[in-house]
Amino acid sequence: MKNKVVKRVLSVGLMAAMALTLLAGCGGKGDGGDKGNGGEVSGEETDEFAGKDNNFKWWIYKTDGEGQYYENYEDCVTAQWLRAQSWDVKNGGISKEDTERTLNFSYLVPISGSENENFNTMIGTGEYPEIIDLVVSTESPQAMHANGVLMDITEYVEKYMPNYMAYLDANPELKPLVQVKEDDGSIHYYALYALLEGMEDPFQGTCYRRDWVAKYAEPTDYVWDWESDYVKENGHPEVTPLAKAKEEKNMEGWKKNDVTSFEGNYNADNELGYEDNIVFPSGKSDPLTISDWEWMFEAFEKAIDERGWGNDSSSYCTTVYYPGFLQTGSLVSSFGGGTGQYYVKDGEVSFDGDSENFKTYLECIGTWYEKGWLDSEFNTRASDMFFRINTAGVNQGKVGLWNGSISNIGTAIRTSCQNADDAKDAFVLGAALPINDVYGGDDQMYKEPDALYQSSRKGAALGITTKAKDKDLAALFTFLDWTYTHEGGMVLRNGLNEEQYASMEFEPDFYAERDVKCGYTTSTDEDGRTVYTRTIDPSDPAVNALNAQRMDVGLKMQYTDEYRLDTGAPAISRATYEQWNLYLNTGSALDYTGLLNVEEAESYNKVSTAVQDYQNQNVPQVIKGTMSWDDYVKGFENIDPDSAVEYLQKYVDLANTAKTTK
Repeated sequence: MKNKVVKRVLSVGLMAAMALTLLAGCGGKGDGGDKGNGGEVSGEETDEFAGKDNNFKWWIYKTDGEGQYYENYEDCVTAQWLRAQSWDVKNGGISKEDTERTLNFSYLVPISGSENENFNTMIGTGEYPEIIDLVVSTESPQAMHANGVLMDITEYVEKYMPNYMAYLDANPELKPLVQVKEDDGSIHYYALYALLEGMEDPFQGTCYRRDWVAKYAEPTDYVWDWESDYVKENGHPEVTPLAKAKEEKNMEGWKKNDVTSFEGNYNADNELGYEDNIVFPSGKSDPLTISDWEWMFEAFEKAIDERGWGNDSSSYCTTVYYPGFLQTGSLVSSFGGGTGQYYVKDGEVSFDGDSENFKTYLECIGTWYEKGWLDSEFNTRASDMFFRINTAGVNQGKVGLWNGSISNIGTAIRTSCQNADDAKDAFVLGAALPINDVYGGDDQMYKEPDALYQSSRKGAALGITTKAKDKDLAALFTFLDWTYTHEGGMVLRNGLNEEQYASMEFEPDFYAERDVKCGYTTSTDEDGRTVYTRTIDPSDPAVNALNAQRMDVGLKMQYTDEYRLDTGAPAISRATYEQWNLYLNTGSALDYTGLLNVEEAESYNKVSTAVQDYQNQNVPQVIKGTMSWDDYVKGFENIDPDSAVEYLQKYVDLANTAKTTK
């Protein structure tokens, strides 16, 4: 294990493949956008679509409150600007000349809460518009094409969308998620998908009581020596944890801890809002390892006992999701990788629920249960979401470490803490998943977690219906391709830059009402990355009224080595996001389940449902020691979970084929 932040560059080779240039924000140049493969759309423009109807109605799903800022979505400043643009169907992007290939978009917006009913009625009656957001569809785009609702858009994607195609070539692992490979081997596109570039700020992750660590934890006499040759080479001391190193008299990679007592100021007047001198056994100022977590649990146990909550079932050191694990992986993958269910590693799908890694995870959780660190009632909390387990206990300040939301960070729980001291000093920070340095063998130790709950890079699907077949599809797909450039992604997700806003008059003008001259500004950070900062505070309900993100298509730009978005989140939130995004989800197989055809999905779901039901009943028993590991594994004989592997492996193989043939 090497102690480093995993780079969040998910689109390797993108800049070379797409020749995309990040635009400036306020004062930036809106020069028509990126032009894809050398600046020219494949094939010569014909008169096939010239002069055809340019009116397109768009059913949009997202209801983010913009309706209170303008009467119709057509009044959105960004939507007005898009209607004024001419599209260069030969070379791609926005035309620098008035070509009259404009697009007149209008929008159908369902009443909030009625989206599903409205969509189903629209499809059932055949009264659907030319463009539809498919987020609530119960059918795949392929099935909707077979039913005569959606067009097969393959020829238009290949001819008019060089930026989209280049992005997929640069990120071939995405291809199986957005393409359909027919039985004859041909590749088809039945929908377009919003694609996430970079890592999205997560809404949840591990939270812990930093103030309890400062008050109740005892500094270890030795910590990892990150300056030692051994740790530099291996990422950890030769023997861990500390007690074992002392027992074996092997302190290679350890050093004396200079800190002998902790002090913390959790009302500090600085950006982070706190100051302390905490050093974890790993030698880090943030928890890194299982040893670090268990060291914290000892402190949390003291805090709980001092408050008289030892017999309170809502007070504990930590908990797990009610089945005993989360099928996306998370803490499970700290023990050599895995999810506890279906898992992808090095291009191979396997069932992980009977693996040595999962056994080691259960050994750890079982130890926590025996020591009284684990929530004794975890398996009874089936009605709680995995990031909202026992919210009452958390808010009352009774829990040491939990999976929570960004709203828990900092001093938020002080107002609801039951203990008077906690009401003054409670302070919550975010932590990364831990590295296992205690349990199992070499295959389970010192491995970075590889399966965790993170946003999929494949976003919402957008369908072009058969109602569009006689309209100006050349202009439409040229526009859609532009949304997969950095210029297009910024316009739709963050609004207009200063030059774009100054290029025309708007009526109504929401920017003027909010006294802003652009949707975002630009700067450069200390690492040389371009920083894009929205001009409205992200907590302002009006923030999304500045852009056109309800037109959910194109690139969703987040942050890479080239740029980052500054959403205005406070420094403590940014520090939390860095912890929660420390490792990258590569092991989850859930993205591939959405690619299964009807027959495959039926067979897969039959097995996976039986697996889930069996694990929900029996994994908690293994944790609590009322069922042996051998008996648990034996119970899978009548389910045969490996029989579902082939359905997922088919699409993982397609992804790997795309990587090797790009």
